[in-house]
Amino acid sequence: MIKLSNLLNESQDRIYHLNGVLITDGATRNQKDILSDIRSLLAVTIVRSIDMEDDPTSKYDRTRIEVKIDPYPFLKQENISGETIVKKIADDIKKIPGVIGFRSSDEITTTEV
Repeated sequence: MIKLSNLLNESQDRIYHLNGVLITDGATRNQKDILSDIRSLLAVTIVRSIDMEDDPTSKYDRTRIEVKIDPYPFLKQENISGETIVKKIADDIKKIPGVIGFRSSDEITTTEV
């Protein structure tokens, strides 16, 4: 059997995972649209959101998100570390309209593909 990765001549063998709490302003932008924008970021393959208990003292919505990142597009452009790629994705999430903040966990995990 021939692997698809062999056909494409890609040697990437790790997927990075970014977990954190996403804080959004539902009054200015729908959270579904914000999650869609996260999914459209370069190298992001999956975004899973997990509802959190509402904070009655805050006007903002909080959601725990899990993001899977395939670093291949970055590695194709330049040789940078996986940690740098994950930090760039976290910074890009913070720049999306409607995002008030994104607090990522300090731990970066990977899985082999």
